[in-house]
Amino acid sequence: MPEGKRVSPATIARLSAQPSITTQGGGNGSEQACPLFLGPRAEVGGLWPVADTLHPGVTSGSAPAAERVTLVGGDRTSRGADPAEVATRTQVDVRAGAFEPATTAPPTDPGNITESDVGNLTEILDHEVAQNTVRSYRTQWRNFIAWAMRKGVPAFPADPVQVAAYLAERIAEHDHKPATLRVAAAAIAFVHRIAGWDNPCARPEVKRTLRGAARRAGRSQKQAQALTADGLAAIRSAACIPRLGRGGRLESPQTAEARGRLDIALISLMRDAMLRVSEAAALTWRDLVSEPDGTGRLLIRRSKTDPQGEGAVAFVSEATMRVLESIRRGASDGDNVFGLRPNQMSRRIKMAARAAGLGDGFSGHSPRVGMARDLVRAGIELPSLMTAGRWRTPVMPAHYTRNEVAGRGAVAQFYGHYRRAA
Repeated sequence: MPEGKRVSPATIARLSAQPSITTQGGGNGSEQACPLFLGPRAEVGGLWPVADTLHPGVTSGSAPAAERVTLVGGDRTSRGADPAEVATRTQVDVRAGAFEPATTAPPTDPGNITESDVGNLTEILDHEVAQNTVRSYRTQWRNFIAWAMRKGVPAFPADPVQVAAYLAERIAEHDHKPATLRVAAAAIAFVHRIAGWDNPCARPEVKRTLRGAARRAGRSQKQAQALTADGLAAIRSAACIPRLGRGGRLESPQTAEARGRLDIALISLMRDAMLRVSEAAALTWRDLVSEPDGTGRLLIRRSKTDPQGEGAVAFVSEATMRVLESIRRGASDGDNVFGLRPNQMSRRIKMAARAAGLGDGFSGHSPRVGMARDLVRAGIELPSLMTAGRWRTPVMPAHYTRNEVAGRGAVAQFYGHYRRAA
């Protein structure tokens, strides 16, 4: 279909598989609209399924709910109707699958929506952000919808004052961390952005609320302990020592050896490539290539900051390549390197650190944080650190390494305490 062709009313009607919903509110016979973000056929790209929180007593596809729901437009009630008439009765933002009653004026001219906008919707939703981020956004968006329905206010498009009130209520009632509230705001902003609506979270009311949450927290967020080179050395020394299992039975030497080698390989590769657990869990042996000098190169096909899958290549040390080869044992190129889920990786790292006497507070993020600190201690500057860790902004790497930066800063140099690592 030609790029830039305007969407006809008939096309809008055809795409309107999920009708707008009007419910009987308050038991007084009055009709109350459900101004929600709904997707074609109850989903948009598989990311935003219609939940039971559409409206109290209204569930998607349930017979009792149908008695209380007036369906306007859509192929369930408009079979045989003139498409142009259906499009007139139902205001539709096609890009987001958002449906509003005809009494609500559209914020933009539907004539500006092109066929290419419609055709690319699912791909945008599936690939614009990483899957872990999608899951977080879905959860936060559902939470906001549920709150909006309880309050009787529109969830989509959202009023900035209402978004600020929602965040303020979460702060007051649940004492959520600032980072969680930022994700909630990002989810609301994301849904509005892909729909072509103004972002309510860009308004001062919401920004001030988020800043207030950060001030109220009054403390740095809990951060994973850094698993540095010294920590890895301690884990190497203790990893293959038999441990007590869940049933209180001591591991056999063979079991301890296999477990220990896997732990060492996992932590070593996660440090070298500065991997997130989701990235490590997705690796296959074909992603790892040996170089003539004994080092390796690791292809990271997709990550949190690379949802389009452009890929990145990371350096792998000779020592890490050797331990990886020791755990491969004839696995084919398509086999998963570690065969572990992200939560299993985090648990293994935690247990390995504890067994090595490093204490608590370690997680799947610890190797990444530890390597970041080691690099800064070695004199690596922030731009190179961002490239190695695949960070798009300097905020998080600067946060992880602030102690090291202070240790090599102007005052440290004045007193002669700054020493670049050998």
